[in-house]
Amino acid sequence: MSGPQTFSTGQIKQMLIDQIDSVVHQYAPPAEGSYQAFGKYFTLNPGRADRSVGSFYIQMTGPNSGRWKDHAVPEVAGEGYGDIIDLIQLSLGCDAKGAFREARAFLGLSTLSPADEARRKRAAEESTKRRRAAEADDAEKIKRRANQAHAIWLSGQERLRGTPVEYYLRDNRAVDFAELGRTPGVLRYVPDCHYEDMDPETGEWLELKLPAMVALITNHRGQVVGCHRTYLGLHNGRWGKAAVPQPKKVLGRYGGGYIPIWKGAGPRGGKAVALHHAGPHQEVYIAEGIEDALSAVMLHPTARVLAAISLSNLGSVNLPDVVDRVTLIADLDENAQAQAALQQAIKRHQAAGRRVRVFQNVWGGKDLNDAFRAAREHQEQHEEEEDPVE
Repeated sequence: MSGPQTFSTGQIKQMLIDQIDSVVHQYAPPAEGSYQAFGKYFTLNPGRADRSVGSFYIQMTGPNSGRWKDHAVPEVAGEGYGDIIDLIQLSLGCDAKGAFREARAFLGLSTLSPADEARRKRAAEESTKRRRAAEADDAEKIKRRANQAHAIWLSGQERLRGTPVEYYLRDNRAVDFAELGRTPGVLRYVPDCHYEDMDPETGEWLELKLPAMVALITNHRGQVVGCHRTYLGLHNGRWGKAAVPQPKKVLGRYGGGYIPIWKGAGPRGGKAVALHHAGPHQEVYIAEGIEDALSAVMLHPTARVLAAISLSNLGSVNLPDVVDRVTLIADLDENAQAQAALQQAIKRHQAAGRRVRVFQNVWGGKDLNDAFRAAREHQEQHEEEEDPVE
């Protein structure tokens, strides 16, 4: 009479990998913000009070299937990484022996003892408790940062004429408020905006007060979620970006949000309203950065223009349902990753039921502002040639 069938450690691991979708769903379940990219599944670490998706992932395909890593945990004493059995151990908070018992039960090779069943139940309850605590803590931090960002923006000057913001945009970016007739209400000037940064090589902490152009970041409901700061400095008598490691910084969680640069023209040429108050059948132009968005405004002042802040957010911008047409203002970037990100942005907006167009300048330079500045310089040279000063 034959005894119970036995399996090697390698066989059990392989059987788990063959069912990897079910395994990760059980022991590293989806959370808000979970996603898959490049064969990796990103979710919250089930073994700690992980606050946001991004640092922890599990390899779902290829020869390393089932292996996981958490970049937020130092790789010491076997922590911060592991294989598919280690994932079960991480999730349940048990030892390796308990993880193998759990694996056999998951695969239907044996049944769990009452003690193991109780351990599984406790682990699930503790994981839920940790996650809820982390979510509450994260929500509080998001709210606090949004309030801080709003306070920075509110401290700034509404009037931009005669400030370094006007000079930076006019002299360095060819964006002239005088031609537009008004300044974007979302931009403000803060003369002494706090700047801090750490040198990754020396560990030296840099703290300064610098003039800055501050833009408010909102979500599709018009709620403030953060602010974007462009720190400014004088270079040979002209205002440009400050000579600091990161002259552009964001405070707050801006994923899905946007900077409402320009409202454009309202119905029948009347006064425009904020996007979250607008009527149906809206069209928006979305650029990556503020300067490109302002260049689009100079070229098409009746259009509604938003800035997504980053290429990765170009397709993630969460728009109100009233928007049914989107024009993405894309850089002339041949980098494969940038091209893939643009295609992903197009697909995301199309999946939301919107008609999507892509605008890329054909006049040279990497982005729209490069081309816009070159065109302005050419126009000025042509005017000087036609009207020489005697």
